[in-house]
Amino acid sequence: MPHEIFLTAVVPVADVTTARSVLGGVTEMRERHQFTKVRYLQRQDAGLKTLEKLKEYQKERGPNAVRWQELHQILLKQSYILQERINITQEVMANTGDASAVVPTAQPRLLRWNDIPDPPSSRLPAFITQRKMLEISDRRLPKIFSDTKFIAKAESIEESYQWWLNNAEYALTRTYPLAPGSQQEVPNLTGLEPLAPSWVLYVRVQVDSNPERMQQGHAQLSRVRDRLLRVFDFKVFDRRAHDTRIMEPRQL
Repeated sequence: MPHEIFLTAVVPVADVTTARSVLGGVTEMRERHQFTKVRYLQRQDAGLKTLEKLKEYQKERGPNAVRWQELHQILLKQSYILQERINITQEVMANTGDASAVVPTAQPRLLRWNDIPDPPSSRLPAFITQRKMLEISDRRLPKIFSDTKFIAKAESIEESYQWWLNNAEYALTRTYPLAPGSQQEVPNLTGLEPLAPSWVLYVRVQVDSNPERMQQGHAQLSRVRDRLLRVFDFKVFDRRAHDTRIMEPRQL
């Protein structure tokens, strides 16, 4: 299963223009400005362990069948909050009025699952976060979530500037919370307030579970950190800040 390995730094709004300039210079590429609609979903009954509907997708041909099988096994053991991610850049850029635009039904959709990050260890530097991840691209996600009794608990729009270098993604992001129930809507951003008065920089790579590959990822991010340390303060976060597990109430 793939692992996501990343660095994290908080960037004040006043420093964003400088940060974008630095990252463009480091990667020697133009930034990509993107908006993503994110829905955070969980099962209506977190204690329910049957997911019969997912078995139907495991029988289909193609790479997604294996991913659906992996997700099925994960959710049988533990309930998680899942993400549905939709690129709405075109809709946001075109929406110059006060009215909300609509997310096209045929728009590609991505399911993302993240595990709780690995605990600190002698092999994992404290400033690096490492976790298992799974992504499934499927336009049928709204129906799949409905069939498997997943409901949206929160929604947001994620704005990001992105660069790439040596298979590493540099993503400067901020989040706009949305009112519940806006599944098909793309509101005008001028009426929204960001979640925090700052942006977050992620520098991340994806590797497989091979220990050698993971160590190479650690080494690559360590070099990136050393190179950017005078510009960005990469923080050490408690891994529970990234915990997407849903804890079931204890039986008395």
